[in-house]
Amino acid sequence: MTIRAALLFLFVFALAGCWSTAFERPGATAAQMVGETDACRMAATRGRLELQNSLSGSATLLLPVSELDQRAFADCMRQRGYVEGSID
Repeated sequence: MTIRAALLFLFVFALAGCWSTAFERPGATAAQMVGETDACRMAATRGRLELQNSLSGSATLLLPVSELDQRAFADCMRQRGYVEGSID
């Protein structure tokens, strides 16, 4: 994978996280929240490989594509005692 393709993949993955709902649980530490959020995100992410043209069009690359199932993520967080909160 080229550096440009890897950076594009990371940018898209990070951008997907910007649209996620904030969750909160009274008494949860920051470390607990990070760990549980990561676990739920991993459990709710589906991945596949796709053939995509390089930016120059000179090659076809097999790149990973991941999609976060927002409903599965929210269900996982609720099962762990979190409620949806507002992003301040």
